[in-house]
Amino acid sequence: MAHTIVRPVPKVNLIPLQAPRLLRVFVFLALLLTVSLFFVWSRLQLVNLQYDISKEESRLREAHRQVRGLRLQAATLRHPGRIEDVATKQLALRNPTPEQVVYIKR
Repeated sequence: MAHTIVRPVPKVNLIPLQAPRLLRVFVFLALLLTVSLFFVWSRLQLVNLQYDISKEESRLREAHRQVRGLRLQAATLRHPGRIEDVATKQLALRNPTPEQVVYIKR
């Protein structure tokens, strides 16, 4: 019969050192990796969303600028002096004579 030598488990700071249970360690590491990857993914999504928001805000500012320009252009085109100028110079229209004016009674 072979003799088995039994040695006591070494202790560090009164904590016994035993062979780690590999399954628990792997499960813990897998969980840690999953949580870490989720954290990195969520941060990446946040950065991408902030970039998209910034881009859309820039487009909105540009649209507001265009609206202001178009309102100014519309006001300029509606000005009575401009309309009269276009009518006389480009369309060769003139003011009606008193005989051409027709009054409508209510």
